[in-house]
Amino acid sequence: MDRAPVYVKLEEYKDIVDLVSLAREKLQQAKMLLGNIQELKRQEDQELMNWARQLTEAEQSMSQIDKSLMEPK
Repeated sequence: MDRAPVYVKLEEYKDIVDLVSLAREKLQQAKMLLGNIQELKRQEDQELMNWARQLTEAEQSMSQIDKSLMEPK
């Protein structure tokens, strides 16, 4: 398929260039926001793992307390 030249008015060309530039900026912003969201998710996952570890430690402590209370004296 042969490509025919496309003619546009200079003002329209400038508008198109501006729109493409704006779209490029928005893509960069979206990329940055996605990176921020990924970092927040990583931090959230780390915090959830810490909470799970603390709960496990609390359960183990409760088991030790129960065991101590149930031992004959």
